[in-house]
Amino acid sequence: MKIALIGASSTGKSTLAARLAKELSLPLIREQARVVLAEFGKTLKEIRAVESEILTFQRRVLEYQIASELECKDTGFVSDRSVFDNLTLYLRHCPLSPEDIDYYRESVLNHYRRYPYDILVFLRPGEFPMVADGTRTPDPYYQSQVDGMIFTILKLFSVPYFEVHGDIELRVREVKALAEKALRETQFK
Repeated sequence: MKIALIGASSTGKSTLAARLAKELSLPLIREQARVVLAEFGKTLKEIRAVESEILTFQRRVLEYQIASELECKDTGFVSDRSVFDNLTLYLRHCPLSPEDIDYYRESVLNHYRRYPYDILVFLRPGEFPMVADGTRTPDPYYQSQVDGMIFTILKLFSVPYFEVHGDIELRVREVKALAEKALRETQFK
């Protein structure tokens, strides 16, 4: 079972991903932007200030996300982010050339077509307080903008997704029910 969580910052992805991985006994793929940030040894604000660095950063985040998903493709996983988050944040933060956009978009879509998520959960803003931690941008306008971009990308590429709402316990129950249903449907194919 390959489960990925998608959404703007401060929507509860990390908390839900950790709980689901534990309860479903699946490997957890951490948010790769945090892994790459640690390697850069800089803040996100510092990286975003230099055009070549933000391009390198966003490309590396996508490479790490794809590598992490491929590493777990046979066992399944719960991922705190998806390749579609990577595309959204690339489009939001990078200087855009048609060639770069085409390359990044095709990298995302080619990976997704070969290794689609069994369940993609889109977490929407407004249910949790925004917290600044050096990676998140605690601005409601930014959060709303990223949420709208994600929504547009999912619709544009006809990517199926589910939304869950409520506190963490309710969200865990809803995703576990989706996973059980997906497993039943797979068994009868």
